Amino acid sequence: MDLDIKESGAVCILKLKGRLVSGEAVAQFESAFQQTLASGHLFLVLDLEALPYIDSSGIGSVVNALRQANKIGGTVKLVNPAPFVAKTFKMVGILTLFGVYLSEDEAVASCTA
Repeated sequence: MDLDIKESGAVCILKLKGRLVSGEAVAQFESAFQQTLASGHLFLVLDLEALPYIDSSGIGSVVNALRQANKIGGTVKLVNPAPFVAKTFKMVGILTLFGVYLSEDEAVASCTA
């Protein structure tokens, strides 16, 4: 999995590319969001457009990111989840926990509001 990270004020955008599955990919994502939150970013924007597949470990780590961000007064927003990911999140009942946006700009704007 590839991970692009852009930081802007209290917001950090993580663009996930590839498959978020147990093992190296989940470990890499967990490490990235924990570092981001530890360095003072309250809001995580996860761009999931290039993420065609996620397994239960991946789902768990996205929920973990939300839980940890909430703990410090922040949140996690999703940008343009790929169809499989959106369907999976909806099926396991977690899609409504996140703000879901069509573009990165909309998601970032919602963080500062």
